[in-house]
Amino acid sequence: MVDTAFATTPGARGDMLHRKSLRWGIAALLGLLALLPCTIWARTILMALATFGPLGFKIGASAWALVLAVGLIAFVCGGLTALFLRVEASVNARSRRRPAGDLLAALLVLIITFAPTIVALYPPVHALFTHSIGFRGLGQQYPRAEDPYGYWQAVAFWFMGAATLGYLACVYWRWKWRQYKGLHAVARALEAESEVRAEAQV
Repeated sequence: MVDTAFATTPGARGDMLHRKSLRWGIAALLGLLALLPCTIWARTILMALATFGPLGFKIGASAWALVLAVGLIAFVCGGLTALFLRVEASVNARSRRRPAGDLLAALLVLIITFAPTIVALYPPVHALFTHSIGFRGLGQQYPRAEDPYGYWQAVAFWFMGAATLGYLACVYWRWKWRQYKGLHAVARALEAESEVRAEAQV
């Protein structure tokens, strides 16, 4: 059924974004279909290619690696693009709403956008419990008891990085929320206008 609260012309921006999201999703699915066999049966494929001799093995292995790389890129890039386009479509006017798919896409994008922040928070939080942090890798540690200046500098660096990443994610979602609220405001205004016209005709 068409949700009349968001009814608009079939060529609305939300419909266009939704169609683009579907196309990118199909590209991601095709990439996954190419990626899975190359990954699951990698040993079998390589052993079969080894029977073709050195030259045949090089050509076959190169083709296998190419399919693996293209499939991975198509899956990751296509999937991310499809999800972000679906979120963009959900905050624009569409002829038909799909709340379940929109909610799922929004939850996945929410995890993706805040994942870098969570990852960046792990080193400083872990350092607060272990009293040591590796600022430039495992080979250079900063124990709080031996080098408090380096320790707190590294902890502060990670916290600042996490705060920056979190701020960028919040800016993105704040803008999406404002678009979503604006879309609902327009829908309510259209409903009120249609009710006034209906009462006037009666």
